[in-house]
Amino acid sequence: MKRAHATFLVITLVAAATSVASAQKPYVATYDATRSIRLQGPITRVEWVNPRAFLFIDVKDATGTITNWAVEFGNPLDLESRGWKKNSVALGEVVRVDGIPARGAGAHASAKSIVVTRTGREIFTAAAKRLATVAVKRPPPRWPDGQVRLGAEPGKKGYWGDPSSRSLVDTKAGRIAISDEGLLSNLNDADRVAPFQPWARALYVRRQRNLLADDPAGRCLPAGGPRQFQMPNGVQFVEQKDLGRVMVLSGGNNRNWRLINTDGRPQGQPAEAVLTYYGNSVGTWENKDSLVVDSIGYNERFWLTNGGLPHTYGLRLLERFTRTDFNTLKYEVTISDERTYTRPWTTGFTLSWIADQEIQEYFCEENAEATFVR
Repeated sequence: MKRAHATFLVITLVAAATSVASAQKPYVATYDATRSIRLQGPITRVEWVNPRAFLFIDVKDATGTITNWAVEFGNPLDLESRGWKKNSVALGEVVRVDGIPARGAGAHASAKSIVVTRTGREIFTAAAKRLATVAVKRPPPRWPDGQVRLGAEPGKKGYWGDPSSRSLVDTKAGRIAISDEGLLSNLNDADRVAPFQPWARALYVRRQRNLLADDPAGRCLPAGGPRQFQMPNGVQFVEQKDLGRVMVLSGGNNRNWRLINTDGRPQGQPAEAVLTYYGNSVGTWENKDSLVVDSIGYNERFWLTNGGLPHTYGLRLLERFTRTDFNTLKYEVTISDERTYTRPWTTGFTLSWIADQEIQEYFCEENAEATFVR
């Protein structure tokens, strides 16, 4: 058995340090799904820190040289919700990993399955798709004055999650082949996604060609605009009628929250707005069934959705939240930004009610350096 020379190990650590940023890139920019890999070896370390968990295994090649591979296998919050813990498998246990290698030459992969060779038991398995309870279709809950509730009933728990789409496309576009991460199957469809100004189309296409590697969410920045409703871990509405406001708590953003004023105040002037990730939002109720929200004052540090849709500080959103039944929230948004788009355009999706649960606090941490360089 041979181990690589110490000089090689130093070079490997330096290379790992230079690839630290890749641990925070979108999945598609980090891993090459056109390839597959099988690894086997003893576990040397397990890292259990948001946003991604890793285990490390010593893999011996045909020459007897051992390389320590980093294997990503999920998000700790999701893993814990399925009963897994950092110590679910002992250090030194030999495992077989079938996965997808990272782009480039680094010893880094994403696991599709991890099996303990001694017992044949698969560990850190994925969760089954969560389904809302729809055995009996129920009407949406309402307040005593007849206004629909966006949150849970008194004494109950729940939040909204599992968006029907994780991308945004103009409703006039028809069907476009696009992945859950926002990548177009055919870049020629870019003109159909949204009515881009020329510079905005060029930027969108560049982000697509770059496999979304510059996604601000990968650097743990808040997901503003419509994307806040498409993030993992869902959103929770806290309606404070006595204060004339609705708070939107984001499970997929580091304890971030958005305030929607419903006390009858007018929207301010764009030139006076303080630019933020969530904008200045003023909401009114339409027939006690739909909350219509007008928002301005957005900064330019986030993407409207995961596919790389751009915007400027001139962005204005007109959102409509309609709880069509107990388990369904319909979200529609009209996007106006004349610097970025040639006309206002509309898109939307639905969210499902996750009953009897609270959103979990999810902290996106820049843990890559601690993970790879140790």
